[in-house]
Amino acid sequence: MKRSSFLFTLAIVCLVIVLADLFLWFSVTGDTATFEESKQQYLSYYPDSMQNARLLTVISILLLTAAGFIFLNASKTRSLKMVAALLGLVSAVLLMWKIFSLM
Repeated sequence: MKRSSFLFTLAIVCLVIVLADLFLWFSVTGDTATFEESKQQYLSYYPDSMQNARLLTVISILLLTAAGFIFLNASKTRSLKMVAALLGLVSAVLLMWKIFSLM
């Protein structure tokens, strides 16, 4: 496997992990009445060492930063230009959302 394809696959995996985490959050908030209940139920899906919402947000930010950087570099190649640009844009929007959620 070429290095660029490996990195592109790694970036997609990073993006899918963050999207799965967001899907988990949305599915939990749809089932609970209050924010605190939602937060506790959401964190209960993670191991004890990772049951910290701020830590999970920072991990998501790091994954999105890595994915965005890889997609930015991949968008310079002719074969993946459009797909990489679109996925890079998705990563950037999610990154801004995650940074905003830290405030």
